[in-house]
Amino acid sequence: MSGSMIGNVWRMVLATGPFGKFILLVLLALSGYSWAIIITKWRRFRQLKNRSRTINKIIGKHRGLEILRLSFPSRDHPVVYIIDAIKQELGPEFLTGGVSRDTTDKQSTIETLSSRAESSVEEVLGTEERHIDFLAMTASVSPFLGLLGTVWGITESFWEIGQQSSANIAVVAPGLAEALITTIAGLLVAIPAVISFNHFTGRLRAIAGELSRFSKRFISQLKREL
Repeated sequence: MSGSMIGNVWRMVLATGPFGKFILLVLLALSGYSWAIIITKWRRFRQLKNRSRTINKIIGKHRGLEILRLSFPSRDHPVVYIIDAIKQELGPEFLTGGVSRDTTDKQSTIETLSSRAESSVEEVLGTEERHIDFLAMTASVSPFLGLLGTVWGITESFWEIGQQSSANIAVVAPGLAEALITTIAGLLVAIPAVISFNHFTGRLRAIAGELSRFSKRFISQLKREL
């Protein structure tokens, strides 16, 4: 963007009335918080992707109780969280093979582990999707805020025309500038928010599928080994 264009945009901002400036401040706040979420979540999902490769290499061909005995370089990963939850539910005695239970007790244990795995998946997804809904809200609200500023600015322009009985550009320019700049600002805030929301939602669906498959396979292995 050229310097003259930036100067023109800045003059348009200065030309807006108090209500238009208020709309712009609200949009600026929404944009700032949205970009903070976007950057944080982008880093987080990239981190999870990199750690998933490492964890998958560690797990490799291990099964059931062997996975519970593995050591992981980082605990901050959904798969490790599920493994730790199952480990806590079983207790340390299972890792040493010091507990023997009858068939009924084992069946009850498997049902408990399945329930714990499902709740762990829900907890993980709840944590990872935190604040993402704000992006959807921003994408929905921002264009309407811009439209509100547009309608307000045009209304002011017509009011000035009626008051001064003149359609001179100097009379209507401030209102039109307010109308244009708030519309542009609303779209500039909404577009990155909606793109990021759709991207992150897709990543969450992929993570949910991965965790669901892992937990079912893990519980199935434990059922045979216990």
